[in-house]
Amino acid sequence: MNTFIAHRRKDGEEQSLESHLFEVGDITAELGSKLGVSDAGELIGLLHDMGKFSADFQVYIGSATGKINPDEDEYVDFKGLKGKIDHSSAGAQWVWESCRRWEPQGELVGQILALCIASHHSGLIDCLKPEGKNGFSDRMEKPDNKTHKNEALSSAPEHYIERLDALVNKALIQGYRGKIE
Repeated sequence: MNTFIAHRRKDGEEQSLESHLFEVGDITAELGSKLGVSDAGELIGLLHDMGKFSADFQVYIGSATGKINPDEDEYVDFKGLKGKIDHSSAGAQWVWESCRRWEPQGELVGQILALCIASHHSGLIDCLKPEGKNGFSDRMEKPDNKTHKNEALSSAPEHYIERLDALVNKALIQGYRGKIE
């Protein structure tokens, strides 16, 4: 089984992506529980780095951590790629698409969750830019070859996908929506 790497910690240890996502999911669930939306919090944590299940990100992190030798063909200039491999849009697109099934509340809840996920590095996405462009739609319509959503879904562990599916349901939508009304 392939071990996906999330990042190298400050202490030099590598953290597996699976461990990172579930640990962040636990933390964000706890934070969300303070507002009565622990399931939504867990989803945000589980999905924030979903795109790291892609080969592009794993080659990048492998090059950066020395797992891939500079003499190997797949080695990449990791310094030049820092911050350039989109790893948050995959999770944002997944939650947006998944929540929209429960119209009309699901669309609003999905957008809020997707904004949290997609904005976790860049700051809150401007949904309506000064020139009139919709920044949220641009991100949700970003092509799969840039977001790696389908690759991530097929590469992620089955129990991770099962947990995502268990969290996105009508009760989540109704409960979250009740908190924002």
